[in-house]
Amino acid sequence: MAINAIVKVDGDNVDYALKLLKKKIEREGLIREIKTHTYYEKPTEVRRKKLLKAKRKQQKLQRKLNDKYKYY
Repeated sequence: MAINAIVKVDGDNVDYALKLLKKKIEREGLIREIKTHTYYEKPTEVRRKKLLKAKRKQQKLQRKLNDKYKYY
């Protein structure tokens, strides 16, 4: 995995350049990818996490719809 993120520093504003670099890396999803590959997960664990995430997302959407179309 190669990281090719270039940020130009204008003057002495290194803090701003570092902030831009962090945002660029976050947008590309590199941090998330590194976290998922730090240790080995069994394929069944990966599938289980994926299903639980989808289930939680569906429940959240259902709650939003129920709140939106609530009858009094």
